Amino acid sequence: MNRFLPLALFTLLVIIFRCMGSAFPETLPNFQPLAALFFCGAIMASGWRGWVIPMAAWLVSYPVPAIFSGNFQDLGFAEFLTTAVAFAAVYFFGKFMAPKNLGATLAGAVVAALMFHLITNLAAWLGNPMYAKNFEGIIQSLWTGPAGSPVPSWVFLRNMVGANLIFTAIFLSARFALPSFSPAPSATPAR
Repeated sequence: MNRFLPLALFTLLVIIFRCMGSAFPETLPNFQPLAALFFCGAIMASGWRGWVIPMAAWLVSYPVPAIFSGNFQDLGFAEFLTTAVAFAAVYFFGKFMAPKNLGATLAGAVVAALMFHLITNLAAWLGNPMYAKNFEGIIQSLWTGPAGSPVPSWVFLRNMVGANLIFTAIFLSARFALPSFSPAPSATPAR
């Protein structure tokens, strides 16, 4: 239970933070705890919880509100699928990083952010006709974004790396700082 409680408590924080980030996307684009939740879910939670809890937090905080607000057509199935694949990659990378020390885990959080950025931006490069289908188009997708974009791609990467580091540290510190809630052994009466 000690491993599950921090994940459950911070899932609510993730949903709230993600909804606030969606409401103010220009302030800190892509500064969100979801990738860290998938990464730490793989490290901290056993069994199905490490995948289902982050997936539920993502679905409740992004696609579901888009459906109810009428903006689901802006999301698109390709973007939804690409994001799900990127989160799956982050999750499985977290499984790989599970037995590592704190420094390696924080470095893994940076690598996970880079993986997410590469997967989503390469998919954008492949699917968006605004990008030339050559090496320059890949660099544009990964670094500057589409022509005329008010926020370059590197800002999204910077914010995701920062968020992954901060939220991974928070999740890990909660894991070690919260007391164990396992029942105390019962005292046996003296005979």
